[in-house]
Amino acid sequence: MTIKYAKIVNEKTKACQVGLGTDSGLYRTLGMIETDVEQAYDGNWYVKGYAPQEPAKSYTEKRLAEYPALGEQLDMIYWDKVNGTNLWQQKITEIKTKYPKG
Repeated sequence: MTIKYAKIVNEKTKACQVGLGTDSGLYRTLGMIETDVEQAYDGNWYVKGYAPQEPAKSYTEKRLAEYPALGEQLDMIYWDKVNGTNLWQQKITEIKTKYPKG
């Protein structure tokens, strides 16, 4: 297990500079103390329990993350026309139903 040393750089948010390792003397000279820290979704470090949560994504962002790539969608539409199927429409409807507007 790696020991974590931290120096709080923002008292309000508890954001930290973090050092990982075993050279306690070095970290103490940098004003760091051994403490529990956690990394937030944005890659920044905080005192454990203070890391901000990732903001909720909008229905648009959720849909965009699940829609197939445009090239794949065009291929689906082409093969639907050739085969008389509606797989593209089913896929898009599934995503729109999973993440409804507003």
